[in-house]
Amino acid sequence: MKEAQEAAAVNLKRHLLLRVSLFALAIGVAATAVVLQQAVERIGIHIQRTGGTVERLIAGEADRTRDAFRRSLDGMTLTSLDGIGPLLGICVAVDDIYKRPVIRRCFHEGGEAPAVVRWMLAGLIGPELHYRGMIGQYPGVKVGEFVVTPDLDSESLAVWKQIQTVLGMTLGILLLNLLIYRPVRRALRPADQILAVLGRMEAGELTARMPRPRLIELRRIAAGFDHLAEQLQKTLAAQRHLALHLLAVREEERRRLARELHDEFGQCLASIGAEAAFIRGRAEVQAPELLPAARAVAAVTAHMMESLQGILLQLRPVGLEEFGLKAALGELVGGWQRRQPDCRFELTLRGEIDALPDALRTGLYRIVQESLTNALRHGKPQQVVVGLECDVTGCRLWVDDDGEGRNEPSAGSGLGVLGMHERVEALGGRFALQPRHPRGMRVEADFPAEAVRAVEMNHE
Repeated sequence: MKEAQEAAAVNLKRHLLLRVSLFALAIGVAATAVVLQQAVERIGIHIQRTGGTVERLIAGEADRTRDAFRRSLDGMTLTSLDGIGPLLGICVAVDDIYKRPVIRRCFHEGGEAPAVVRWMLAGLIGPELHYRGMIGQYPGVKVGEFVVTPDLDSESLAVWKQIQTVLGMTLGILLLNLLIYRPVRRALRPADQILAVLGRMEAGELTARMPRPRLIELRRIAAGFDHLAEQLQKTLAAQRHLALHLLAVREEERRRLARELHDEFGQCLASIGAEAAFIRGRAEVQAPELLPAARAVAAVTAHMMESLQGILLQLRPVGLEEFGLKAALGELVGGWQRRQPDCRFELTLRGEIDALPDALRTGLYRIVQESLTNALRHGKPQQVVVGLECDVTGCRLWVDDDGEGRNEPSAGSGLGVLGMHERVEALGGRFALQPRHPRGMRVEADFPAEAVRAVEMNHE
């Protein structure tokens, strides 16, 4: 689809240059054809009109040079045509009464047209165009014949002069095309700068602005596009601020639930466990038949307490607020290492990680938490690598595993791929989930320095 759209796109500069050039060439070819056609018609009419004149001049020359008793045309030079012959553009061939050639003469005074012009003119005229007449002497005796044909050298030279005029007009149109093309190209030159700005905005740099071309139409388009970009930037900023607020509200709600579960549900389970221990002690002495039930109650209570601890870990990261992100990530990875001894874990931390804004630290922890949950519960990896580095250019997080390929990680802690993607975008970063070769997945989250500063300002 994209290739078809690119094929259908029009390059205005090239389109303009090609169209006008083809128009100029078409005019040149058409005008040349008209010149040749008019020349053929003119020559045909001219030969028929000049034939009689040539016949009278030749007859007069034959009468002057021969008496009534000599019927030969030897010595004829057609001097009677010397003055008018070059103007008529003809060739004259004279034969005697025995069909023997007497003289062949063309009245061409010089100059030569290109061979191709002569060839085209000869092809259009053909051998049929001529005027045949008789040479006689008084009293009406035939002494020879003559044939008048067009002088192709003279006629082609005249046609070539007309074609030169046509070519001059064609070249003038092409020159005009060049004169038009240059200002158009200069006016459209900012198109490359506009495309560069579009590329920057596509990469996420919404602060990029269009240049102001000299062409008023492009200037208006650039101004309108900048206005839309500003509105989009404001809208995205508002959405990001709202998303950060929702993330903060969600984290606060999780902390509240964690406190409620720990204070209320945890104390209830502790009380039930104590009561079950008391009942088990009394049952061992007074009612042995109640001992299995007491042990079952204690086992269920212990299992519920363990499940509660797991839920509390999901709702409220251990040590994140008290000891920082490094300690929290170390505890998180260490907990998975204890639960999955067959998998090798590697944690790499670089830079001032604990100096990041609270919202960003919480987001990074949640992304690592969800990535580990997806990888270990569904991919069965042998190795998991967690990396986080922060410097002046920003903050980068990656989680690599060599587990089985999977199309879409499951929710796990409740985030899922969509949740991680939304969290990263809310924090102003870029999220990517890519397969590794030969197996495994990589989760990437990149937060540029501008995003880190924006999160910090929103947090303040």
